[in-house]
Amino acid sequence: MEQQRKGGWIPAVNQWKGGRGKGMEASHGLFSVFVDHIPSKMDAKSLFKFFSKFGIVKDVFIPSKRRVVSHSRFGFVRFDCNVATDIAIQKANGLLVDDKVLEVKAATLDRRKREEHNRRNPEVMKQ
Repeated sequence: MEQQRKGGWIPAVNQWKGGRGKGMEASHGLFSVFVDHIPSKMDAKSLFKFFSKFGIVKDVFIPSKRRVVSHSRFGFVRFDCNVATDIAIQKANGLLVDDKVLEVKAATLDRRKREEHNRRNPEVMKQ
């Protein structure tokens, strides 16, 4: 519970064996997708199971806070391969899960890139 308040990743199922830690993450190249409008009934384990259809999921994270504007729940799913992220974005984006339409897109870590992307692609999905 203490780790959750700090905003750290909480693996639903950790598939790495041994004490390799974060150094392996950079060398293996994990790829993240951002998932918005997560239903309130869905927890980290069910999100993990849902996205396992599209590829090998390394871990998932659903923060306790919500989006500022839409007040929707969001989270991140990390895959071990870029192809799996592309498939997850294509197949899961727009799916109806428990009366919520999932919005799935590539996660960006750099705020400047995210702002530049939003200026170039001003698509806003409203329900």
